Amino acid sequence: MAVPGPAPGAGSRPRLDLQFLHRFLQILKVLFPSWSSQNALMFLTLLCLTLLEQLVIYQVGLIPSQYYGVLGNKDLEGFKTLTFLAVMFIVLNSTLKSFDQFTCNLLYVSWRKDLTEHLHCLYFRGRVYYTLNVLRDDIDNPDQRISQDVERFCRQLSSMASKLIVSPFTLVYYTYQCFQRFKHMQIRVNAEPAAFYSRHQHL
Repeated sequence: MAVPGPAPGAGSRPRLDLQFLHRFLQILKVLFPSWSSQNALMFLTLLCLTLLEQLVIYQVGLIPSQYYGVLGNKDLEGFKTLTFLAVMFIVLNSTLKSFDQFTCNLLYVSWRKDLTEHLHCLYFRGRVYYTLNVLRDDIDNPDQRISQDVERFCRQLSSMASKLIVSPFTLVYYTYQCFQRFKHMQIRVNAEPAAFYSRHQHL
């Protein structure tokens, strides 16, 4: 006789709460069993690639403003050098993006393998497989859930990994840059009062 599970309703909906956080941390322990594991090293490599890619993108963004000076001065040699530098940055950026995507795909395969093996160990422990397939009617086709849900989760997580790890660094960097522009603007706005104050101090 099947054991009825909890009735589906508002209470069974996925929610962003402490239980979700606890479960996600448990999954991370499976994906990253130690700091020296293969997944951790690949994730660190992805972090370095992503940060280097952002640095190259920043340098590419500075090149158009340099063309104004080169074209204004009619500097042919400077134009050739700047164009060569721009092409090199573009090629480097494309190469880094390719390595970034390749590392994400490797992480996806490794994460899916580790998580699937971990779930299968739990699935075949004791009589869990019998309970889920025979005695529980609220879980349909556990085998399919293990294969498809793990595949979707790992694919989505790997596609988000590079964006998630670079966002804090980008936010901190541009916040610092905005603060420096704000301080510079304050100096420009208050240049005259500062000059009068400095002159008064010397008198």
